[in-house]
Amino acid sequence: MSLLSHDEQEVWRMFQQGTSTSAIAQASSKESWSVSYVSRVLNRARKKIAKTLREHAKSHRLDVESLLDYQGLLIGFDFQANTQVYICYTMELGIVVWYKHDSYAGKLCPQCPKEEECLQTLNTIIKEYDIKLRPDEEELYMTEQSTAIFNKLAAKEIPRYQRSFS
Repeated sequence: MSLLSHDEQEVWRMFQQGTSTSAIAQASSKESWSVSYVSRVLNRARKKIAKTLREHAKSHRLDVESLLDYQGLLIGFDFQANTQVYICYTMELGIVVWYKHDSYAGKLCPQCPKEEECLQTLNTIIKEYDIKLRPDEEELYMTEQSTAIFNKLAAKEIPRYQRSFS
């Protein structure tokens, strides 16, 4: 079962691709979608995602540093592991918990048995949140690239409301 309803998924996906709420309402095939309806749906989705991110942070016993509900991202710190932790919502994978790390049991990315899984996870985040990496960032090991991806997600600008003058 998905965290978000069908309408919430559609609005969330379009919003994360840079579409404003007014443009989402205009692009909708459903006549009943006004700008205020799209805004309410987006706010419901944000609240559901934020609640779920907080629950995951609590279950991992993290100190929450920031919760960016428009980006679907929580940044926390795990004092036992002494590392930063990113918890991110994706429609495809659900909640992703990513511990900032340098290696997997001492193995760097090319020798890591989890390399393919990490690559798929990061590519899903890049695709869903429309994140663009510079060429030098694309060449990094995934352990370093993941930090760039989550920093870009945290800094991502959200679409602003735009009035239509028709």
